[in-house]
Amino acid sequence: MRSLLVILSICLTCTMLQSCMPKTTTLPTAHGSPGDIIVVMSNENWQAEAGDSLRAIFSQFCPNLPFEQPIMDLHQIPYDKFVEMNQLHRNIIFFERVAGQENGVMNVENDKFSRNQVFVRITAANQTGFVKTLCENRDYLTRLFLTADRDRYIYSFSKSRNEVGEKQIADTFNISISLPSVYRIDEFLDDFSWISYETQKTTNGIFVYEYPLTDTTNISVEQIIAMRNKVLEKNVPGGREGSYMTTETKFDYPSIETIMHNGTKTAVVHGMWKMHGDFMGGPFVSYSKIDEARQRVVCVEGFVYEPNAPVRDKIRNIEGIIYTYSLK
Repeated sequence: MRSLLVILSICLTCTMLQSCMPKTTTLPTAHGSPGDIIVVMSNENWQAEAGDSLRAIFSQFCPNLPFEQPIMDLHQIPYDKFVEMNQLHRNIIFFERVAGQENGVMNVENDKFSRNQVFVRITAANQTGFVKTLCENRDYLTRLFLTADRDRYIYSFSKSRNEVGEKQIADTFNISISLPSVYRIDEFLDDFSWISYETQKTTNGIFVYEYPLTDTTNISVEQIIAMRNKVLEKNVPGGREGSYMTTETKFDYPSIETIMHNGTKTAVVHGMWKMHGDFMGGPFVSYSKIDEARQRVVCVEGFVYEPNAPVRDKIRNIEGIIYTYSLK
């Protein structure tokens, strides 16, 4: 009898623990490629204004890429196909028609069917309500899905890191950054570091460098480009004699956004790099921070080189690495 009571007690405890566990621990991991969104709506709506409004938002071309690629890739499926594996996709937009609901309502759920999933449900009586709600939230939705993909990148490489390289950078530059284990330090100076991950087809590179803070220093796009060009001409030579990496400004001028990032005002620049004196180029992204305590500007930037190939997701992957950077 006593043994039976012990067994019953254990079973009851396990049941209670399972009910108290977070939902995400029991869910499968979301699948799908970075940059993909599954859109669940009827074929008729997809071919009409509802689909047009989605394409107008997410099928715009990304700036600062060598080839035209949309912000996100949309994949529409009808309701009867939204089963099993499709429900586990990482990014989902679901259009639910609700009679009488003239004003559309948007609801965002994380981890609805799978871990690390973003599920956006827009309910409306008709396409007009759907389109109105979608357009009112276009900037929010774009940032939502881009941020979710970035955070997934960070999560994926946080499980296997190059801690030796991280410490070397931390000790030299007084910054912290998470480096995936596949990245190796190629060059290390007191004021410049070059870290890379090479495959047969692709070069993924990260630069860390600093320069003194003066009375005329700012983090405008013009000054960032000027200092970038000066540093790279000195430290990043090309394969041909006299060639070096620099910034493309004639055909694709870099864009800048100033944000608060990890507690510091940061200039985020997206642009295209090129090789002066050679035929090479690709996208880059840089994060520049003014370190008042040490009277310097610290830049961490990443670039991709893969000729004749789409590189949108690769530069976003590198930006995920750079996003972990903070001043100490």
